[in-house]
Amino acid sequence: MNKIFKLTTVVMLVILAGTFSACKKSFDNPPGAADPAIVANTSIKSLKALHTSSGDYDIITSDLVISGVVVADDKSGNLYKQLYIQDATGGLQVLLDANSLYGTYPVGRRIFIKCKDLCVSDYNGMIELGVKATVAGLPSLEGIPSNLVSKYVVGGSINNPVTPIVVTQNQLGTNMQDQYLGSLIQLDGYEFSDPNATFSDTSAYKSTVNLDIKSCAGQTIIVRTSAYANFAGQKVPGGNGSIVAIYTTFGTTKQLLLRNAEDVNFTGGRCNLFEEYFNILTTGDNNLDFVFPGWKNIAPNATALYKNAVFGTSGKCVKVTAFGTTLNADTAWLITPAIALPAATTPQLQFSTAYQFATGPTTIHAFVSTNYNGSNTPNTATWTQVSTNGQIPGNTATNNSSTYSSFSNTGNISLAAYAGQTVYIAFKYTGSVSGGRTTNFEVDDIRVTRQ
Repeated sequence: MNKIFKLTTVVMLVILAGTFSACKKSFDNPPGAADPAIVANTSIKSLKALHTSSGDYDIITSDLVISGVVVADDKSGNLYKQLYIQDATGGLQVLLDANSLYGTYPVGRRIFIKCKDLCVSDYNGMIELGVKATVAGLPSLEGIPSNLVSKYVVGGSINNPVTPIVVTQNQLGTNMQDQYLGSLIQLDGYEFSDPNATFSDTSAYKSTVNLDIKSCAGQTIIVRTSAYANFAGQKVPGGNGSIVAIYTTFGTTKQLLLRNAEDVNFTGGRCNLFEEYFNILTTGDNNLDFVFPGWKNIAPNATALYKNAVFGTSGKCVKVTAFGTTLNADTAWLITPAIALPAATTPQLQFSTAYQFATGPTTIHAFVSTNYNGSNTPNTATWTQVSTNGQIPGNTATNNSSTYSSFSNTGNISLAAYAGQTVYIAFKYTGSVSGGRTTNFEVDDIRVTRQ
């Protein structure tokens, strides 16, 4: 009995081992790991070419099949019920009325789409593939219904390489047949215009947000991010570098759609060595004494300090005046944090000013120091006034109205003599109530560029 039991046990173990081995082999080749026996008979470019008039709905009546690799899915929440696929000829937005598409059609998976009875149309110039429907009595392009997705979309191989196309902004067109529309592209040498912004709206309103990124040459393009993206509340990276995104348009406006926050590789030094646009001021800050980290706002008699100025929906700057003070002379200093000027650059300073109630020879000028120690006694340091072209127009202010003049930019002021050193920039205001020198000044858009 013992021998029979042992022999039976061994036989059973051998059989089970073979069974488990066979089961394991079946999992090594999961369904969809290879491309199906379907042949694409047209390209994405050719399919998009069927749609030639914006606003039309072009239903596909022939047995067209396209194939492309998923280059953007809905995993981060920045895309909703849509995928972007791409082949060697271009990219395409595909509308699917289903959630969590990334589980079945992740980035890197090749898919085949049987296009007969589907529809090619556009949303304000951006071509899409979906189904024609009637919504509120009007024609509309909608997502392929979830119960019909498998009829039209067939998954293929996974983990296909996804490499963005490196382009310049000048190469990106706005014609709806542009070769880069709907494709994964890469721009190099860009940075967020406002390095203090978050990607999108985190309030209860959940509004999609457009943020500008800019090149060092001054070109700008929009990065558009949904409030439902899982990175909406993250602060944007503050440096300069490359960005990978889907290129889209809204009319003639160029836009980038991010797949995730990791596609923004802004880790290098910014175009500007220093910049301050006072954008983080809010309505509640208006008329309060200006206080930013690293800055110095100094008035020896404490009566003519620089104050915050917030007006309208977007106007933000600082302002200063001797009006309302009681002493014969008022001097106010607004001093930047330390600014390191690399040796291999030819740095330039720029800023903008406006004035109101021009009275007497009130002055406000920019100065540079290399030995200021950050104290509240700036007079103990050596300050050199910037060149004549860099003077704020305080001496020539003639606008005596109750409204501020338009902002005037100084243009480039060379700081090349200070390359390789650390400097402070000061905006020194001098006025006097008794002398009738109480002109109001505003200062904005302060920046030091690399060259």
